Amino acid sequence: MANNVKNAEADVMVEAKGKLELFFDKYGNKILWTLVIVGVIVCAFFVFRNMAERRAEAKNEAASVALAAAVTAEDYAAVVADFEGSDVANNAAYMAGADYLKAGDLVNAKKYLEMYVDGEGAAAEIINATVYGLRGDIAVEENDLQSAVELFKKAAAASDDSYSFITYNEKLALVYAAIGDEAASVECYKNIVKEYPATERQYQRFIKE
Repeated sequence: MANNVKNAEADVMVEAKGKLELFFDKYGNKILWTLVIVGVIVCAFFVFRNMAERRAEAKNEAASVALAAAVTAEDYAAVVADFEGSDVANNAAYMAGADYLKAGDLVNAKKYLEMYVDGEGAAAEIINATVYGLRGDIAVEENDLQSAVELFKKAAAASDDSYSFITYNEKLALVYAAIGDEAASVECYKNIVKEYPATERQYQRFIKE
């Protein structure tokens, strides 16, 4: 009886082995080529990704060199054009806009400052606030006071540093006063004092109870 069981198991194994051999005889080449193609695709993916990373690093290095060498608004604008989409080009957009504004060129100042995309991190937040503030200054120059209100609000909220908070709340207060909203203007000064109590004496004359 035991021999019959062993023979049956042996027959099953032989049959399974035979089917497996037939399967590989029939499909072995296809499977092999499929594996080869998949391997080539995977290798190509990693090669191209490595090349793309190297190109990106080289581009960033070149952009940083160009930004360091820039002096005028036109130089910064060239960095924006040559390295579009990079972090360096983003910072160059802010610098170009700031320099154009300093030169009185509101059109180009507005153009480049609007190209700037908010960055992340403490240092970037200060730049974010500055850009909103400069755009607010342009809105004031264009007598678009409602836009100036929104931009100075964003500037005051963009960074935790005291300079940004105080400076842009002051500007916001002046804009509110210019459009005749005295209550909102006073509230801006109150917000400064609330956040920085040591400034109370400085703003006391603006705060009416």
